[in-house]
Amino acid sequence: MGLVRSGILTSVHAFAVDPSRGSFILALLVLYIGAALTLFALRIGTVRQGAPFDPLSREGSLVANNLLLTVILGIVLIGTFYPIVAAAFGTQLSVGPPFFDSTAGPVALALIVVMAAGPLMRWRREDKEALLQRLTWPIAAALAAGTGTFVLFGPIRILPLLGIAAAAGLAVGSVAPLARRNLARTPLFLWGMVVAHLGIAVSLLGMAASTAFTTETLVAVGTGEPVRVAGFSVTLDGVRPVVGDNWTALEARLAVLPDGGDAFVLRPQVRYFSDPVTSTNESAIATLAGGQLYTVLGALGEDGRWQLRLWWKPFVTLIWAGGALVALGGLLSLAGHLLRERRQRGRREEAYA
Repeated sequence: MGLVRSGILTSVHAFAVDPSRGSFILALLVLYIGAALTLFALRIGTVRQGAPFDPLSREGSLVANNLLLTVILGIVLIGTFYPIVAAAFGTQLSVGPPFFDSTAGPVALALIVVMAAGPLMRWRREDKEALLQRLTWPIAAALAAGTGTFVLFGPIRILPLLGIAAAAGLAVGSVAPLARRNLARTPLFLWGMVVAHLGIAVSLLGMAASTAFTTETLVAVGTGEPVRVAGFSVTLDGVRPVVGDNWTALEARLAVLPDGGDAFVLRPQVRYFSDPVTSTNESAIATLAGGQLYTVLGALGEDGRWQLRLWWKPFVTLIWAGGALVALGGLLSLAGHLLRERRQRGRREEAYA
């Protein structure tokens, strides 16, 4: 069972129940895979065998990144399809976060380490001692972030702690290529690399921090009864029926009062579909400066009290901010390469003129 932006899912396969979600995910796959294959087809004529390089080089880091991403893809593929295969043989099971945390988590951390070191390496061949010297500040930042988090917040799970430390190291390693450069004359594609890698660090910090510091409350409340979660007071004002295009629902009205802030209203729902017969939880989410408040309406108990699930996920908005930085970095890199090609073409034309 897991919480997603649309509500609670019993497993990842529950997305298949809602055709709109499935269609959206299929469209994304077509866009990503189709665009990648199209780009490969357009550039296939220019692909040539490159010069040899040592494993300890920038090319080696790129190869290592691709291999680690492929391993993560394989882990996700196994975790997704293994329950389906098991069900075909009469065994019902669910693969949840513990499996992915213990398998994909360490591989992802190794990927971050390679990503932090890669831009600091030279092409073709790199000296170990020189690389370690360039990694001094990223390593120091990671150690400082990990130690500071432990001192300020006490013992937390090891994977989020390592994630916070790795995010700090990657952030410093991302901007390190700009050191001792004339920023005004720095190529646009280099800015793109820096911004994209910094975006990964920001997203990683959001993932690790929200995992480490999420506050969850499961309560049964009656109308007018307040409940506390993190720095919020949530009061159930009532539950009413609503009707959609192909569903009916019970909708709760939750009055939320942040400590020292203005009150607002959230309306989570429990939706019921007739074809096929199923029900889904539609969460109501408040996006604030420090994170997101998730609210989910549960079942009505025999005592007339409603179940409420409340989550405060601090810093989760950094995941979206990091994604925006990655997209911006990609655009800057693309624009930089296009400008460079245009300048080189102009120089060749002037030379032949």
